[in-house]
Amino acid sequence: MLGWLLAALAALAQGGDPQAVPSPTGNITAPNLSCWKNCGSRASFHCSWSPYGPAGNTSYLLNLCHKKRSQCSRFRAGTMTSYNLTHQQVFIHSNTTAWVEARWGHHVHRTPNLTLTTQTHLIFTVKLDPPPTGIPFTKTGGQLKLWVPRPQCDGLDWPLQWEARFQREGDSGWTQVTCAMVNVTATGGSVTCALGVNGTFKVQLRHKTPHWSSYWSDWSRSISIPEEILESPMLSYQLGNLGKDGQRVLRLSWQPAHKEQRDVNYTLRTLMPGCRCALEDDNDTVVLGQEVTEHNLTLSGAEYQILLSAVNAAGPGPAQILHIPAEHHADLSFKNISVAGGTVMAQWEAPIPGSAYCFEQQTLSKAPKQGVCIQEDFLANSIHVETGTLEAQECHRFAVHSWDPDWGWSTFAVWHHYISNDSLAVPINISTGDANATLQWKPSPRATCPGVLAKYLICHVAKGDNVTYSEVDATASNYTLQNLQPGTAYRVGVWEVTEDSEGTCSTWWHFQTKALGNGRAMWRANLKYLGISLGLPAAAAIYHLSKRRARSLLFPPLPKPVGTKAIQFSNSEMSQGQPRTGLLEPSERFSPAELLLTEPNPSKEMTDTDSQPDVPQPDVPQPSPVVEKPVEVVVCPPGCGEETSFAYRRQELHNPVGSPPPGSTSCSGHPPSEEEEEEEEEQGRQGLHQPLIPIALLISDKPIIIRDEEGWDPSQENLVP
Repeated sequence: MLGWLLAALAALAQGGDPQAVPSPTGNITAPNLSCWKNCGSRASFHCSWSPYGPAGNTSYLLNLCHKKRSQCSRFRAGTMTSYNLTHQQVFIHSNTTAWVEARWGHHVHRTPNLTLTTQTHLIFTVKLDPPPTGIPFTKTGGQLKLWVPRPQCDGLDWPLQWEARFQREGDSGWTQVTCAMVNVTATGGSVTCALGVNGTFKVQLRHKTPHWSSYWSDWSRSISIPEEILESPMLSYQLGNLGKDGQRVLRLSWQPAHKEQRDVNYTLRTLMPGCRCALEDDNDTVVLGQEVTEHNLTLSGAEYQILLSAVNAAGPGPAQILHIPAEHHADLSFKNISVAGGTVMAQWEAPIPGSAYCFEQQTLSKAPKQGVCIQEDFLANSIHVETGTLEAQECHRFAVHSWDPDWGWSTFAVWHHYISNDSLAVPINISTGDANATLQWKPSPRATCPGVLAKYLICHVAKGDNVTYSEVDATASNYTLQNLQPGTAYRVGVWEVTEDSEGTCSTWWHFQTKALGNGRAMWRANLKYLGISLGLPAAAAIYHLSKRRARSLLFPPLPKPVGTKAIQFSNSEMSQGQPRTGLLEPSERFSPAELLLTEPNPSKEMTDTDSQPDVPQPDVPQPSPVVEKPVEVVVCPPGCGEETSFAYRRQELHNPVGSPPPGSTSCSGHPPSEEEEEEEEEQGRQGLHQPLIPIALLISDKPIIIRDEEGWDPSQENLVP
């Protein structure tokens, strides 16, 4: 150990800085020793280092070696990790080398050397104390603003550098940001930190001098930042009427703030734009606690602006502005008013004593302007005279408001005046009926001036009658004349009546009532046209539906007969010089709906000669007299009445009346040969592939058989009577 100290002193004696001497264990720790000028404490310098070895069993030794004096100083710090040095222990005019030794048991650890120069560390190296607590701050739009005082330190570079770190409630990590110092004065400045988010935070601050060798101060204690108030309170109110004492009551209520905003107070401010008198006793700002959500204000008849804002530690939120209009319809009048050209002279009497009063004159179409404030005491029943100016085509308001420390503001007198050379006659629109007429008009600028227009005077007259007068309230914009004569011409007029007018009325506008019946005839024509427009489509729809319904009931569809070959002639029969006719086809062209007739048996005809009528000739077909619905008539050629074709004989379902039985002779007059019979049977087999199904139409007292090969549908044929 002694050898190590001798080596260090030898190095200093040679004029060089002491080098790092290995510890007995051969380890050199990382540089963690720092020394600075302490500002704000009696000790001039302060050195600090990180702990080594077992806690509580390690002792520390601070070594300072001064270059010019070639001597070293040793300071025992015990188990502490810092040591304060006085002016006598530090030579600021000589470079100094410092290191720390940590000892526990037989172990020795030594930090690397730290050189303290006279131009930097011993003069400019400063580490400030942490920022104090209780710094006033505000937070708006994620911007944290703080007002910080200037540290009490001689030769301190100003302004300082600032940093902040914040932590949300419930989070474990910190977010560090750089702050800017603005609005710097000799005593302090404003620090702005961009947090970027809203919510409830814990914020810590630290600062340092601008010199590069200075150290950041330790972090300050946590500052609780509540949630920022971003919305103004939801305000509702009820305004009472102005009483004879010149005051009215305004009842305010609002919603409470959120719990996250913490310790919220409400600031209520009352402003009179027309009378901003600087009165010491006129306290227009009221601060209310968090539990208060209602408040009453006593106001005069003047115009007011009410501002309500919520305030917490983060700062005030946006104000809710309530505009209270001036009272125009008040029963408080001046004692005397005289108007001469554009000048008005108003005389008023004070009902109660006061400390000051305000004479207000406003032009309603323009922005409010400041009234005249007279700050002097006056007695009750005292008379005062005020003068003002008037502008043409404008509505003016004159008022006197008094201030008393016990009663506050109250209104003594209110008066409105309108200067215009316009006619008092009102342009109107007229809509007439047979016994009434409705008059409509737009209020004139004179009518919109409060208290100037007293009423409307309406007069109407018919030719040869007396004039009838009616009065309407000043707020009306229409009127209906009743009990008029139909079809009669009238004259009517609407006039404004003011306080200083004579109330005359002249009938300028002409109209005529409608004659009786015109309206009814018009309604009848409209109803007739409407009936025709709606009746035709309805009748067409009913006809279409009823037609389809009637057809399905009266004319049901007939079933189609199955395709068949009812009659078939052989080649031998067709070779006798007679043309071949088709099924149910007459020799001459007739209607397809004529009756089918057959030739009677000659033997039977000879016996009944007297009772049977003559058979009609083939070229003159005769329809049956009892047939209600004509059918197709087929007449056999001459000499063919005794026998039909083989195919017809094969169908043994129904025999026509008078047809010969099977096995009779044919039209040729001789019985068929065996070859002809075989040929006819073969043809019958080839043509009758499907069974022959007869369709009997009972349209008379005799059955009629109709057959068709192609499936002929009788309902689709055109009937010929």
